Amino acid sequence: MTASLIRILRIPYILMTTKMLSQGVPQRIIRDNQAFQLVAFIEGAAANTQFINNLQVLGQQRRMLLEVRQKLSSLTKSATAEERAALQSQLNQIDARVTLNMQFMTKNYGYSVQHNYLLSPVNSALLKKAVDESGKPIDNEAQATLVAEFQTAESYDQLQALRQRAGQLGGDESKKAEFEIVKKELKDTYAFEVGCHYVLQVRKGALYATVA
Repeated sequence: MTASLIRILRIPYILMTTKMLSQGVPQRIIRDNQAFQLVAFIEGAAANTQFINNLQVLGQQRRMLLEVRQKLSSLTKSATAEERAALQSQLNQIDARVTLNMQFMTKNYGYSVQHNYLLSPVNSALLKKAVDESGKPIDNEAQATLVAEFQTAESYDQLQALRQRAGQLGGDESKKAEFEIVKKELKDTYAFEVGCHYVLQVRKGALYATVA
């Protein structure tokens, strides 16, 4: 895949600083023994989807950059000038794309490669994916069905805890009774059916960065 096929999305978004609407949202959280500091809010489903996609794209581009650099440095003396030129050209294209996208992410989100980031869903919705005639899930939110809404990150975490518990119990025949209880709670509380496909739509995200 060439660099030109991977692009950071540049659509309208609303980024709010921590001075805005931070009431009720923790300034600092701990995940896997790592401290994260609240740096901003991202408002709107489209803006949150954009940010998540942009992080994934930038990560993919940086991995491609590393791979091409390794290929170029590992060329033997028997490599032709054309082979070296082709790899160097590819490297230059990817490097330019990464630089451009890093500038965009830094300007719009204060992004830095020195930090890891976590997007906590302050306000979100769980959507059940539609399926095609063969039963394959369709990756199109417009065709998905709203099954639950979450007004806090904690309420979504409760759903996630139940989902994880169901996953742990599902393959253990000796815990089938407990598995059925968890399945029923998921169904009754969140209209969530084990085995179906869902997507989380983040409508307001709290953006955290690792603390040095």
